Amino acid sequence: MKRIIPVTILVIILISISSLIGDETKCSYVFQLHKQKKFSFLPKIDSFSLLAADDTKGSTRTMQSNADYNFYIKRFPQITKDLIQQFSFEKKDLYAFSLKIPPDLFLISKNKKDYSKTAQEIAGMNATVWVFNRYIMKEAWTNISLKSILSNLKSGFTWDIDKYLTNQLGHPYHGALHYSSARANKLNYFESTICSFLGSIMWEFFLESEGTQYNRPSSNDLMMNTLGGMTLGELLFRTADLVVDESSRGLERVLRESLAFLINPAYGFRAFTGEAFKIGNPPKKHYYSLRFPFGAYRSSLNNKPSFLIAANLEYKDFLKKDLLKINPYDWFTLECRLGFSNEGLRDKEIFTTGILTGKKLKNGLAGLFGIFDYIDTYAADKISAVGVGPGLVTMSSSDSDLFFNSSGVLSLIMGGSSPSFDVEYSHFGKRVNDPYYLGPGILGRINLELGKKNLGSIRTGFSQYWVHSILSHANEFLGILSCSLQCDLSRRSQISLGYDYYLRHATLQEQRFTGTKPTVRALYILKF
Repeated sequence: MKRIIPVTILVIILISISSLIGDETKCSYVFQLHKQKKFSFLPKIDSFSLLAADDTKGSTRTMQSNADYNFYIKRFPQITKDLIQQFSFEKKDLYAFSLKIPPDLFLISKNKKDYSKTAQEIAGMNATVWVFNRYIMKEAWTNISLKSILSNLKSGFTWDIDKYLTNQLGHPYHGALHYSSARANKLNYFESTICSFLGSIMWEFFLESEGTQYNRPSSNDLMMNTLGGMTLGELLFRTADLVVDESSRGLERVLRESLAFLINPAYGFRAFTGEAFKIGNPPKKHYYSLRFPFGAYRSSLNNKPSFLIAANLEYKDFLKKDLLKINPYDWFTLECRLGFSNEGLRDKEIFTTGILTGKKLKNGLAGLFGIFDYIDTYAADKISAVGVGPGLVTMSSSDSDLFFNSSGVLSLIMGGSSPSFDVEYSHFGKRVNDPYYLGPGILGRINLELGKKNLGSIRTGFSQYWVHSILSHANEFLGILSCSLQCDLSRRSQISLGYDYYLRHATLQEQRFTGTKPTVRALYILKF
């Protein structure tokens, strides 16, 4: 019973704080009835208004009904068409009309920020993780009480030397789920990032007992949760949103909702609120390309081929012609790779880049980009990066079906890296025999692609990581050079041959280390 009390207290605190943030912003669909059969349409980013024509004073465009009493908007901008396809005027009542997207009735919704629901969901999410660790994993640090909370508040923050997977992937992912919950409740990017921070504060002070010096509130956990929400949260939110279709029914609806949950577990709250079962609006149109590569690869460390499966997503909503401004992650790339050997799952790689804010150019984007990378492989060892920096994206094509795409970013990062030197007391992860350095650094990355439509392309890329250890002043550098050739087999498939070259360099006082590891791969790719 005592363990439930702190969770309940925090929920109440978060709900109270939400009322201090400000009034909930309402952005609703507004209708004004009129006897005439002519209306004006005011397109906005998140809303639209129907006004009588004589009230608009010529400031808006009007729609005139046809003989079937439908108001078509074929000549309107794409942003308008994404909201509604046609109006249908009901003749039964001169003062009423219905808004339809054939064949179903368009369900009018309200964009309403819900801070209280966000607080409840984040508290519930944290409590669920705590219950799993307490009763399934039986972790000692889950023995919380009022005494442990007061002790955490008194002791303050320290560095958490937990294992690489937990600190460099688990905590950023946890922060991304906090962020996604806030975004699902209509909070904006910055408000959702703050929710990642507050959700981490709750976890560090209320749901972990101090026990030993290693379980005190962690400053790097707080940092990684917040940065993970900032750089990974919107990406996961938008990726899961590509799957959801509230107008679908039956088995298709179940499969879509289940897949959205797997991509982003924060979508699980839709089942509790009933949103996962309600018939709603069709999804808005999005621009993206999705590829699923799979095949074999071999590194210099292993003479036997290993099996690789991957997923590559490029999200390109910035290409919408009527986009008024660049929103966070209107463009992003996500690449996930899993490598299997005789030992099972051994290689894990995640690479992401997405725009946070910037300007749309004639053939691309320029602005500030977020980065989240996680690498744990035989060839590269361990290295991770989460950060923000300037970048540029270009996309161009010619009348002869030739195309050229490029992207580049230079980012300040907080990163982790496996040590090239065996120094017993100067790195993290000592408790679980999983040593790694942690500290600030820089990531530079550039990707180029030249190809011809329906034929294939040549891709090359280079990434340079630098991580400076905050404890031992060691410096770890990793350069990754990649080249690949893609040949189209059909509209939906490709084959790819690739070569990756890993160069690791490290320094620690007078010590120097250099190592190289090449990898070759042959893949079959499904395109969507």
